[in-house]
Amino acid sequence: MVNKDKYKNFFDVLENNFQIAEYVAKKFVEFCEIIQQSNEHFNLTSIKKMDDMLIKHILDSLSIQHLVSGRKILDIGTGAGLPGVPLALANTESDFFLLDSNNKKIIFLNHVKIILGIENIFPEHERVENLDGKRSFDTIVCRSFSSLAKIYLRTKNLKKNEGTIIAMKGKFPKDELEELQTLDSKVRLHVEKLKIPGLEADRHAVIIY
Repeated sequence: MVNKDKYKNFFDVLENNFQIAEYVAKKFVEFCEIIQQSNEHFNLTSIKKMDDMLIKHILDSLSIQHLVSGRKILDIGTGAGLPGVPLALANTESDFFLLDSNNKKIIFLNHVKIILGIENIFPEHERVENLDGKRSFDTIVCRSFSSLAKIYLRTKNLKKNEGTIIAMKGKFPKDELEELQTLDSKVRLHVEKLKIPGLEADRHAVIIY
């Protein structure tokens, strides 16, 4: 049972910044508790404290919520389910396919799906380059996955014509952007600075159209 008073500041941030309902906010806390409980066995994160997890995992993931659109969303290199699980809890009308090459992470995510009753996540043990070419997605997201050029090369054929690729980065990725534009001078992209309440570190999203 999640103690709302204990996480009042977190709940307030979710309501004021992301319009997240209380029952969903409790799911976020439960998700982080499961990560804590399973971390030693599955090696999910170096972040151990709950307050840090809520900011660096949940709020960070939700910072791209306004950029995600469509029914079919692919999260590549999802790891512990980031940003896919928080986004799925906040966007129940979309289906989130959580891809990772590490099967232990997929076992963990199937456990999360059952425990939290998240019907719109579909964990999948596979490398992105091995995905069936017939599959396509409205939005492709990734967090700390690879360089922009590698992300683009591995996912451009999985994106629907009007879809987007959203790569989450830390500091403004000047060198990676130059590498990507050298690779494909016609690529259409936009970089947005992200604001995560409680986090002072630089965060950016690169949106590739």
